[in-house]
Parts: sequence; structure tokens; C-alpha cells
Amino acid sequence: MVIIRIVISIRRKIYEEIMKKLREEVEYYEEIVKKFEKKYSCPLEELERRIEREGVPIDNHEIWEDSIEWRNAVEELEKLKKILGDLRWCGL
Repeated sequence: MVIIRIVISIRRKIYEEIMKKLREEVEYYEEIVKKFEKKYSCPLEELERRIEREGVPIDNHEIWEDSIEWRNAVEELEKLKKILGDLRWCGL
């Protein structure tokens, strides 16, 4: 019985550490999204439409690079939130 309790305790600690790390990652990517929302005063989809419509200046690719970083952050957030949801559902 003691061994089973120890294993469950260790699994619980690992689970809690994983959940903590995932929440930290979510916060990190949320900050990236907020930074770009503030910088461009619009949602990502609107910026992407603007880039499609107007293009990117030849001598300044910042808006293009920002849109890529922003899109990556949004996609990573979606993945992390799904993982968190799945792990909460199975909880220990």
C-alpha cells in the first residue's frame, strides 16, 4: 500500500509540474498576442488582411515578421489550451 501511495504522490507532483509549466507557456504566448494587439490596434486577422491588400514595404519587413510571430503565438496558444483542457479532464 505504501508503494502505491508513493507512486500516486509522485505522479500527482509530476502532473502538477506539467500543468504549471503549461500555464506559464500560455501566459508567455498571451503576452506576445497582447503586445501585437496593442502595437497594431487590431486583431491578427485584420492585420493579415491588410498585408494581403496593401503588401509589405520593400525596405521594411517588420509588419510581415510581426504577423508571422503573432500567428505562431496564436497557434501555439490554441495547442497549449487544448493540451491543458485534455489534461484537466484526465486529472489525477
